Amino acid sequence: QSIDYFPIGDLKIEAYPPRTGGQQVGSTSCGVRIEHLPSGLIAISNTERSQIKNRAIAADMILAGLTSSKR
Repeated sequence: QSIDYFPIGDLKIEAYPPRTGGQQVGSTSCGVRIEHLPSGLIAISNTERSQIKNRAIAADMILAGLTSSKR
């Protein structure tokens, strides 16, 4: 997983509950916001119902942002 690529303390990870309403009320889906503290990059993912998958997606976005900015 790309989240393991980052040193401990470089990422600030926040989870937030889904918006209420609709057929998925009370579901366990959870969005994730990750901030890479050294660079200030922020990625948000709430596309999946799994917090673990959303965390991986957001970490991939941070990693992609860092590698593209180094070019």
